Amino acid sequence: MKILPFAVTILLASNVCFAQVKSTEPRDFRGMEWDTHFSAIPGMVKQFSKDEKIDVFKREGDEMRIDQCPLDDLHYETFSGRIFKAIIRFSKCSPSMVYNDFKNKYGECTKIEDSFEYFICFWDWKRVKIEYSIDSESGATEIVYTYKMTEREYALYLKEKAGVKKDLF
Repeated sequence: MKILPFAVTILLASNVCFAQVKSTEPRDFRGMEWDTHFSAIPGMVKQFSKDEKIDVFKREGDEMRIDQCPLDDLHYETFSGRIFKAIIRFSKCSPSMVYNDFKNKYGECTKIEDSFEYFICFWDWKRVKIEYSIDSESGATEIVYTYKMTEREYALYLKEKAGVKKDLF
């Protein structure tokens, strides 16, 4: 009889422990929720278009640093006006220092590609993925946050666009 209350206590304690685990998935980027229309975000300035559906923006007043690391570039991509990608580039600080900060924040990478030319670490969640790549020769680093739901919409759009046949008449 004493075993039953002990087992129930252990079971309840383990459920509480599991319930307190927080997801590290980034639900936004610097306060901008994914899939928000660019017009709802103050200071967004269009830089150029990649195609008829993808536009590239910069945000006025963006802090051009990650912790103490100065950024070379930070821009956002939209699909049909909705933010789905943030791209960060830097070359003036230690990539391993920033990588360790990311590892502390997001945990271990879910996938790693490593060669003499580059190192790429991927974090992949249900809605967002992060690709952290370092060019071994130059030390230049790129970090790409992607909102996967919108990325899938864009892939479907490209597939449908490629499948459309032109009428010869």
